[in-house]
Amino acid sequence: MSNGYTGNILRIRLDEKQVETIHLSDDFYRTYLGGSAFGAYFLAKENQVLADPLGADNIITIAPGVTTGAAVSGVSRCCVSALSPETDGIGDSQLGGSIGPAIKHAGFDALVISGRSERPCYLLINNGTAQIKDAAHLWGNSVLDAHDRLHSEYPSVKLSILQCGPAGENKVRFACLLGDLHDVAGRNGMGAVFGSKHLRAVVVVESGKCRFADPEGIKSLGRAGASRIPGSGFPEILKKFGTPGVLGAQAAGGNLATYNFSKSWHKDYDSLDGHAFVPQIGARGTTCFGCAVGCRKKVSVDHPYKVSDRMGGPEFETLGLLGSNLGIFDPRAVARANELCNNLGLDTISTGGMAAYLFECLENKVISYSTIEKKDLGFNDPDSLFWIIEQIASRKGIGDILAEGFNAAVNTFGDKTAPFAVGIKNKAPAVHMAQVKPSLSLMYAVCPIGADHMSCEHDWLLSSQSDISKALGIIGDGDMDVTGIEKVRMTAYSQYFYSLLDSLCLCMFCWGCGNLYSYDDLVQLIRVTAGWDSSLWELMKAGERRINMQRQINALRGFSRSDDTLPERLFSPLPDGPATGSHVSGPAFSRMRDAYYDIMAWDRKTGNPLPGKLLELGLEWMAAKP
Repeated sequence: MSNGYTGNILRIRLDEKQVETIHLSDDFYRTYLGGSAFGAYFLAKENQVLADPLGADNIITIAPGVTTGAAVSGVSRCCVSALSPETDGIGDSQLGGSIGPAIKHAGFDALVISGRSERPCYLLINNGTAQIKDAAHLWGNSVLDAHDRLHSEYPSVKLSILQCGPAGENKVRFACLLGDLHDVAGRNGMGAVFGSKHLRAVVVVESGKCRFADPEGIKSLGRAGASRIPGSGFPEILKKFGTPGVLGAQAAGGNLATYNFSKSWHKDYDSLDGHAFVPQIGARGTTCFGCAVGCRKKVSVDHPYKVSDRMGGPEFETLGLLGSNLGIFDPRAVARANELCNNLGLDTISTGGMAAYLFECLENKVISYSTIEKKDLGFNDPDSLFWIIEQIASRKGIGDILAEGFNAAVNTFGDKTAPFAVGIKNKAPAVHMAQVKPSLSLMYAVCPIGADHMSCEHDWLLSSQSDISKALGIIGDGDMDVTGIEKVRMTAYSQYFYSLLDSLCLCMFCWGCGNLYSYDDLVQLIRVTAGWDSSLWELMKAGERRINMQRQINALRGFSRSDDTLPERLFSPLPDGPATGSHVSGPAFSRMRDAYYDIMAWDRKTGNPLPGKLLELGLEWMAAKP
């Protein structure tokens, strides 16, 4: 056992009912670090190039990182990776809570799962052992009911559970995974991959501990983070209100998806801000393993909707996609919709995007009410949202079409509905507006995992003109709305950094640019956990390596430059509010994309890594793949 990692990777072949432990070299751990880089490695090494994301050949990896398990704020996340049923490319999703540390404490650095079980099953991991157990009694249960049944079966131990819900069982392409009851691996359809394998849950008995190089150094970093929260700005807001605490400020700047991304502001946005609703419907909070921030805020509602405090409250993205983007400004209604999605196992962002598509199509009479059972669906109506969530999760009626995503819906209902399908690589973007944030205009399009708002830092970083920017090697500065080479360079370099965080499974709220911990602290974290005398250069290269692995996987699956674009609506100037007229024009976007490819050393014609870049990063084995 080395510092920071056990040296044990658990391989599970569900079709053969086989469980084994494999061991890889120390160089493997230092090269890939963990998290989604582990996931990309196993997909690239072992997956068939054209594997069906919902087929038995798809490999799903659940991996913490080499720092996971240290009692330091923001060092508790875990990554789930597989081919995505939603985008058909590389899929990647992170969650916090306890599942990552629990896997490490149980003696494993990653779980690599392949095949498909003939019957519903779950995986039980306990103190260096693993068993494939029958899950027929869990199949068809809600997330909450399955959680309670599992806890009743193992009453004398502490469990951490990662599970899909009924939506995953039904292979809804944007089904998510729930970690315990309030942490979500939300994006890219990892719940559908679980369901396709008849794998209902991974259940980890929390036992043991990790061995680290410098326990006292870890304690020092933990204390430092906690002491910096007062007066820290963003982390302090998170501690008080969670991510809903930033909604008002974002909306006031014209950065809140509203009415299917056609607007970016609404006069009633204040009602969705955490400062307004948390004092009225807030309940006790929870936190991730070892974290002093405690950004997860629960809610409890009795009227007009019943919402339990057991499954967590809506996050900022959910308040946008299930709230303002559907014309719903009652936080109690959004809390109810959030609970429904969590209990059924649906990604709230993609669910909100699909609901908005349907509602606007109905409003514009390009989909007829005669095609659906319910005759009064539309914006501004929580009951319409509740109904469509149930339909999608159960694949009933029109829900069966929407469960396939934007591409299938447009193919079914016709090209006249295409203007209302706000998706990129078949995936709904987050609530942040591409018209307002040029960095996201670019990143939504080029990100290998589809539109993602957490794969680079946002535009403030360049405009800060600070050491936080320059210490990443970012040259130049500029206002929030510039689209020149300086902005592209900032987007690419911060993408390297956040890719590194996803490989180490570190929380951006604590370790992201300008938050609780500095770049020097990150190098120190590696030293006190893994014992490596590393540098920011080495670590940034690891982040770059992960991005290129993901991009090369997509290239082998036929993705190219033509997939790196935005729906027309996201090029359109915003019509009103604080960001009136804001947009990134088509020509400006094309220039940004070309410059990005040049910086990344990717082929302008294809948008994919050039052989020299793969060689530089030690990925020559990927360049040689057919």
